[in-house]
Amino acid sequence: MGNIEHKEEHKEEHKEEHESTERFILEELKHLRREVKKLMSKITDFAAAVQTSFDAVNASLDNVVTDEANLAKQIADLQAQIAAGGSVLTPEDQAALDLIVANAVALAAHTKSIADAVPDLPVVPGV
Repeated sequence: MGNIEHKEEHKEEHKEEHESTERFILEELKHLRREVKKLMSKITDFAAAVQTSFDAVNASLDNVVTDEANLAKQIADLQAQIAAGGSVLTPEDQAALDLIVANAVALAAHTKSIADAVPDLPVVPGV
């Protein structure tokens, strides 16, 4: 009978070791889950902050585009008003208007090149 008792004792020790290992693994899994949740939270917070910056940049770019369009309209309206009024511009005045038109065209081209160079952002689900 001593052999059977020894086997039972060995079985009990093995069972305790197994349970101890399981507890350790479960604790480690819980720890890993907590760490993953923290990391995911940080990623979500970072994504939200970056999206806020992207929104601000887009609003600024929209403002530049609106200002450029408004400037171009004012220039065109001024040219039409001058043409309709029959006034004669001095060469200096005409040069100033031509420079304004050239600057407006250059600004429009520059804002377009900026817009074309920046890829459209993908929509991030849940943000």
